[in-house]
Amino acid sequence: MVSRKKAKGKARKEAKVKANVEECAAFKPFSSLQFNKSSCTHGWTHDEYAENHDCHKFVVAVLEEFRRTKTVSDTFHAANDATLEKYPNIWKDPTQLVASAFVSIGVEVLVQGDNNDGRRFLVVSSVTFSEWIHQHVAFELHKSVPAMYSARLNELLHADNRRIISYLRKRIPCSCLNVHYNVVKHLPKKGVCCFPDCSHPSRKVELSKMWSCGSCRREHYCSETCQAAEWSCHREDCKVWREWEATEDADSP
Repeated sequence: MVSRKKAKGKARKEAKVKANVEECAAFKPFSSLQFNKSSCTHGWTHDEYAENHDCHKFVVAVLEEFRRTKTVSDTFHAANDATLEKYPNIWKDPTQLVASAFVSIGVEVLVQGDNNDGRRFLVVSSVTFSEWIHQHVAFELHKSVPAMYSARLNELLHADNRRIISYLRKRIPCSCLNVHYNVVKHLPKKGVCCFPDCSHPSRKVELSKMWSCGSCRREHYCSETCQAAEWSCHREDCKVWREWEATEDADSP
């Protein structure tokens, strides 16, 4: 006869295995084959390239890092490390196919309507990685901005459904998220305080009540207290953006 302790241990193991299976399932379907079966690809023109093209391999490699790292804040460095040397040609200009792929993946997850934690993680990771790619191109390749816009990445990492749906809806050529947007559009717009130790739950505050850095206007806070507490960390980035904007204004006709 199995003891109660062993029975509980077995039940915990089975629950863990089930959770891992469900989590992995959140990442498996997203390939060009998935979108071939879908009525809409949400702007991802995956069929321009063969299935074995490096663009598709790049997307699969990044999704694997999403699955493996578990923490959204760690996914970008892990994805970068996993793909930078292996797919250098993709990193020369990844915006056309790769960035749109992650937007489309985020949209497709929402359209499928399964809101478990694994799916939510995949949406947030995909959205933020797409934004990270665009910023990487602007900063590292085109030199059109002086730094990565970390406050926006931070906001997306901690965004609520309203922000995520609004962000994706503006970046797709289809109307697949219109119904989802109608459900959340009445909700208050919320931002994320840039001070890591902010006392608000998940650092979220109604956007209309937030403070912006008066110099660079790129960092946002719930209060003057949080802004002052974060100033020592923000000072250098603030200076970089101020000097860049001054140069841009001077060059304007």
